[in-house]
Amino acid sequence: MIKVKSIFGAHQIYQEIVNYPPKGVKYLGVSNQTKKGEYYQNKKWKEFLNRVSQFFNLPRMIYVRPGDYDLIHSSRGIIPMNRTPWVMDVEHFYSFMGLHSKAVENKFIKKFIEWRLGSKYCKAILCHCDATLQGFLKHFDCKNFKDKLRVVYPSSHITKITKEKHEKIRILCILSLFKQKGGVQVLEAFSRIEKKYKNVELWMRSDVPQEIKDKFNSKNIIYTGYSDNIIPREELIKTVYSKCDIFLYPTLCDSFGYNLVDAMVAGMPTIGTNLFAVPEVVVHGKTGMIVDIPGYNLHENYIQEHPIAKLTGKSNETFINNLEEAMEKLVSDRSLIKKMAKANFERINSGEFSIESRNNNMLEAYNLCLK
Repeated sequence: MIKVKSIFGAHQIYQEIVNYPPKGVKYLGVSNQTKKGEYYQNKKWKEFLNRVSQFFNLPRMIYVRPGDYDLIHSSRGIIPMNRTPWVMDVEHFYSFMGLHSKAVENKFIKKFIEWRLGSKYCKAILCHCDATLQGFLKHFDCKNFKDKLRVVYPSSHITKITKEKHEKIRILCILSLFKQKGGVQVLEAFSRIEKKYKNVELWMRSDVPQEIKDKFNSKNIIYTGYSDNIIPREELIKTVYSKCDIFLYPTLCDSFGYNLVDAMVAGMPTIGTNLFAVPEVVVHGKTGMIVDIPGYNLHENYIQEHPIAKLTGKSNETFINNLEEAMEKLVSDRSLIKKMAKANFERINSGEFSIESRNNNMLEAYNLCLK
């Protein structure tokens, strides 16, 4: 039995790790919040802690008390200061400063991070996606830890759902940040789609301002709040995802986007943007459609955000057109929806996003700590 001291948050990524661990691994120090995946219930508190870290301009770090464990698994850019073998999983190379990009550009902070990751005690750096790994290579001097970098995709267990039959094609859009994640552009694109196709419906789960609801007040748009209506993830998959046909994720600011995993579990094709990790999760033309964000270039700096302020005039219209085109391609072809839905589900059931694949990769990293 490998005993792992966990430094996990309450995000669903860690809920899935501790509840469906690699064989022969026992996690120590797991909170009930992590087991239940209660991340969004405490999101404001976590954002406050990030702001405190940014104010003092200090990397996220921790000293873990010695105990009866074989290694430490830290996360979210929290750097262990122990002289004990440890691994870390990280969503973005900015995570060390709570996703504060300017702080990481500080040469002293960069040197500190490079020193710790190059330490003999750091055995593996588990990147949530290849975009994160490439970002490390571009922004850091990785000569002492390049071989420790590896991609381990987040995963999920399979939730059994019953797909209900309905006449209309339902498009589900869940946005934690309505404007910053393209909500206005979605509504504009959908308003054009519903004029061409009478059998479509948009389920918008987000905190949409009332003036926007008044502007887009179609009977084919079902609005549901987000922050004041937190539903446990598994229940959300069973009661919301299961009733829809297409998942729409027009994000402009994300390092991964775990809703994309939920769409896999629910067996839905996904329309996503070309932002950061999304094209790794959504295979264009196979499991869904990728919509280009005008002016965004991943390979330039591997940044996980395209400010909404940059979408103005022609670029904004182009983005709306791109969303409309992707939606129309699926709405007009039910057989394509079914084909992509099946392919998307297979990636989480037995492919590179499966729990088996994730656990094999994590176990390999843990074994490095025991050598």
